[in-house]
Amino acid sequence: MDFYLHLPSCTYIKTVTNLLDMDTFSKSDPVVVLYVQGLGTKEWREFGRTEVIDNTLNPDFVRKFVLDYFFEEKQNLRFDVYNVDTRSSNLSKHLSL
Repeated sequence: MDFYLHLPSCTYIKTVTNLLDMDTFSKSDPVVVLYVQGLGTKEWREFGRTEVIDNTLNPDFVRKFVLDYFFEEKQNLRFDVYNVDTRSSNLSKHLSL
């Protein structure tokens, strides 16, 4: 996966390549979910999601995430990629890529 960070606005542009093909009769339908870890805690909270791109293993997402940047402060981010097979927004119903 390739992720590019543009500072100082902290806008993330997502390009993901060579995803696993998790669908039987078509290609995967990926979505990227961004999680932010709270300061001084191990808890991850969802910050946002990209749009779902149908039938591709190399999606180019349009949605960008804009985060506040705190100089000299550690900010943990996690990007998870899921294959969306239903209209449900519940991530437990989708396969992780």
